[in-house]
Amino acid sequence: MRSIYFANDKAEITVDTLSEKAKSWFTGISDSSYLSKIERSWRSYYGDYYSENTSHELSFGGESGEIVNLAVNHFRNLAEHIHGMVTGSRPALQCRAVNTDKKSLIQAKLGNGLLDYYMREMRLEEVLNDAVEYAIVLGSGYVKLEWNSTKGKIYDYIEPDPSSIVDQNEDGEPIDENGNIVESFPIYDGDIEFGLVSPYDIIFDSTKPYFAKNDWVVVRTSKNKFDLAHKYHELADEILEVSTVDKMQKGTNSNPYTKGNETEDIFIYEFFHKRTESMPNGRYLLYVNTEIILEDSVMPYRDLPVYRITPSNIIGTPYGYTNMFDLLPLQEMLNSMYSTAASNINAFGLQSVLCPREAGVEFEQVGNGMQFIKYNAMQGGGKPEPMQLTATSPEVYQMMTLLEKGMETLSGVNSVARGNPEQSLRSGNALALVQAQALQFVNKLENSYVRLIEDVGTGVINLLKDFASTPRVAAISGVNNATENKEFKSENITSINRVVVDRGNPLMNSSAGRTQVAENLLMMGLITTIDDYIMVLNTGNLNVATDAKFDNSVLIISENEGLIKGEPQQAIWSEKHSQHIMKHMEVLNDSELKKDPELSRLVLEHVQEHVNLLRTTDPILLSYIGEQPAPPAPTTDNAGQQNQHPSQLPQGAENSPMMEAPQTQPDGLPSLPEPAGVKEGIIPEMATKPEDL
Repeated sequence: MRSIYFANDKAEITVDTLSEKAKSWFTGISDSSYLSKIERSWRSYYGDYYSENTSHELSFGGESGEIVNLAVNHFRNLAEHIHGMVTGSRPALQCRAVNTDKKSLIQAKLGNGLLDYYMREMRLEEVLNDAVEYAIVLGSGYVKLEWNSTKGKIYDYIEPDPSSIVDQNEDGEPIDENGNIVESFPIYDGDIEFGLVSPYDIIFDSTKPYFAKNDWVVVRTSKNKFDLAHKYHELADEILEVSTVDKMQKGTNSNPYTKGNETEDIFIYEFFHKRTESMPNGRYLLYVNTEIILEDSVMPYRDLPVYRITPSNIIGTPYGYTNMFDLLPLQEMLNSMYSTAASNINAFGLQSVLCPREAGVEFEQVGNGMQFIKYNAMQGGGKPEPMQLTATSPEVYQMMTLLEKGMETLSGVNSVARGNPEQSLRSGNALALVQAQALQFVNKLENSYVRLIEDVGTGVINLLKDFASTPRVAAISGVNNATENKEFKSENITSINRVVVDRGNPLMNSSAGRTQVAENLLMMGLITTIDDYIMVLNTGNLNVATDAKFDNSVLIISENEGLIKGEPQQAIWSEKHSQHIMKHMEVLNDSELKKDPELSRLVLEHVQEHVNLLRTTDPILLSYIGEQPAPPAPTTDNAGQQNQHPSQLPQGAENSPMMEAPQTQPDGLPSLPEPAGVKEGIIPEMATKPEDL
């Protein structure tokens, strides 16, 4: 009975245990035919049905080549349509901040730009799309994130330990006791690397009910052994003796595209163990085999840096499943039907002619066209007739149609999605309904795709937070998608805690949809210029309608934070006064903050500034920013005119004292209006019956 957890044991013992687990893992998926399904699906996807060379040539089988091997690859066509439906709309990644203060919102906006930079410039989007393809064809796909500390520019050096220098060589360079040159160790900026991992190259605990329950994972990749020998020079001799990938795969049922090719790459393995009760620091191992262990350290990442996508799970196991597995026998039978029809036509396609011996017709007469042929008529005929051997049974073609429809049904990709709708589907509503059903069928894979993007996006932000300690520059999309180089480091994104995905709206992929959205934004007042309208119409980019609102929200939050700190704020005429008034007053909705008289005074004075600006600013200027002028403060002279627009006031009234800011009481609050006649000592009579009203 093991008394020590294998992952917490000595490195050699842990690696030896992992090697045994790898053998058991591959034995298990081979015995269950899971590995066979993956291989068959891969070969079917690339049309490798009848030969090993994947030449896509028409081939012949049978004892004397009488059978035509004809493959019509509906399998790949359906898989590509599924891929297009899932990845067709580019996802919009949004960073979520811990708080809603100004700093957090600004960091979230920077995080959005960084994610867009890695998706676009660093080709992360291509890796994610390839992972979806792996999931559709092989049942699951994996994306691995890692921080490469040797990428980027050198920003510092670690000087060697003086005690390690024992002498100098003939060039005056310092050497150690073994004669090796002692050099300064460069420190690089470092950056994120993305890797795509197939089901062939990953090992995990197959006893877990689903993949997310795994505490550890082993990932196999390949690397040039000379690069490894240079980096780990103390193990250089052992590394250079390791067999390369092509020699290790020789004689196996490996990729036919790489057979016979030589490489200098060798397999390396990375073991990641998350932080658990028994492994509070986690563990990371980089090794080639039990004798060559390159690195052994604590887990450098917050969680397992390997993220999976799968169309569905095999219940009770951590293995992925794809509907394409169900299409394999149907595709093979469909190939057989096409081959049957093609073999018949190939064997008997050249017309044979039947003719009685007594007809007097020679074969030379029939062999050449445009001939006048005489024949001896006799009882029962005598005329030459064609011999029909090419007529294929109609059941063969019916079976073809049945198989094709069956594949569409099982995959969820109907004829409308493939661009070949049935004759009965003529109306636009019917076509849209059938298309929507196809999209709904792949919803499970799409959900997995969204989770993958969210997890990878969060992983990218966490890696930058943990390792990007030096200032670095990224090309980030700015105003109107113009690219600008922005410097940042880890402390600039510390407030981001999660990345979420907003699914793209398929409506924005069509010109009609963009037109409708642009019209709606125009009606809502979110688009104010013809240039913004044309940008939404042509590109579907909604930033022109949202950036200003975001900046305004950040300004209001910043002012509220300043007010709470006791800092007076200043209003200017160009601000959205109505929104500022509403949001500033929300500060006093907190019962504790409301008890602070100084805070109440600051808030109310600042709100009054906005009110005064609405009363005193030129109405034409206010109309440009979408604000309505406020009526003048009520006085005894303008009773009944408070709700009139300045243009409706008597001539000269707009310049009268009514347009001036109202008098305030000593405490800074505006004076309350008094009934007409009070100042003159005339108290108005109160209504006592309905006719007095």
